[in-house]
Amino acid sequence: MKNVGGFDLVFRIVAGLALLSLLFLLEGGSKYIGLIGIPLLYTALTQKCLMNRLLGINSCKL
Repeated sequence: MKNVGGFDLVFRIVAGLALLSLLFLLEGGSKYIGLIGIPLLYTALTQKCLMNRLLGINSCKL
């Protein structure tokens, strides 16, 4: 069941891409903060978020 949509979906895509870009922009160990973008993009592309499901949140209008 899809539970990510609307503003939530757009925010996850933008934030995920911004965080992933840190892998290429930063140096040293701090660049790995960009890996946090992977789950954000995954939940945006699949439109399914386990945390939303556990909390009963549904931002998808379907």
